[in-house]
Amino acid sequence: MKRIYAAVIGAVVIAACIVVGWRAMEQRNQVSEAGPSYAYVDLEHVVMSHPRYSEYHRLELEYNAMVAQYQFEQWNYSHKAAAEGIASQQFAAVDAAGTAALNQELQAKVLLKEQELNNGLKQQYDRILQEKRKSQPMISNADSLKIVNLQLKLQNLVLSQEERQAAEAELAQLLKSAEPSVVISGETAAEIDKEMAPYREKAQKELEEYAKTVKGDLEKRRDDSRSAFQSQLSALQDRPEPEEWNRQWKEKLQAKEKKMKDVKEAILADIRTRAADVAHEQGIEMIFCEYAGVGTARDVTDDIIARLG
Repeated sequence: MKRIYAAVIGAVVIAACIVVGWRAMEQRNQVSEAGPSYAYVDLEHVVMSHPRYSEYHRLELEYNAMVAQYQFEQWNYSHKAAAEGIASQQFAAVDAAGTAALNQELQAKVLLKEQELNNGLKQQYDRILQEKRKSQPMISNADSLKIVNLQLKLQNLVLSQEERQAAEAELAQLLKSAEPSVVISGETAAEIDKEMAPYREKAQKELEEYAKTVKGDLEKRRDDSRSAFQSQLSALQDRPEPEEWNRQWKEKLQAKEKKMKDVKEAILADIRTRAADVAHEQGIEMIFCEYAGVGTARDVTDDIIARLG
């Protein structure tokens, strides 16, 4: 892997190495009569031998890791945004259905309570009605005397069949009239209604209080459900605005890349300087980074490396 990283740097310096020889040639007073002197260098080896190469290599690994982290965070950011939208849509439907269910539950409970209170009012009404019937005269004294006389008459064994039947019929009629009447007068009904008014008012107030309490309990249950969802949604919403998020990552990547480039430029500048020194000392007119000749150029790789540091 280090050879690959070094090759990346080397590709930048190839042209510079060729120029190095020309700089040396300008500094010489005259050209050797034997012809121009050439040399070549294994630039990759020189770069990897530079004291600061490990620093550059570390920065490059950190930069690549940061790019990978940025790509993952970018995917995660988009995933959270999409999940937030889906969750909000789904909860809106669930919340609407839940609210409808709570309303139905409220109505059902209030109806049950209303029935319970109505049953209590009916029992109170029947009690008052019975008291009214007991206080009202149902039969006169004359009719009461007739009943007693007829009962005595029927005990007489000498009565004919026709007389006995007539007495029994008259007695039955009088006894029937003595039973409490199922029909009450308007005056009595008004009295009962007046007595029932406080009970109805109390029952109505109790029903309203009950409905208010049940509604409050159901609304709290709904609000608790919404709060629980909002807590879960907050985890998806815990991210900066897209523009701010991209700006922060851009600054981090640019800062790391600048450190890496600064070290790389320092390495290349140092190699150029050392190569120029070697060319000047050895009378070399041109140093090649890639050389295809056979035996006509010197290898100055170790000479340049010796001057590094």
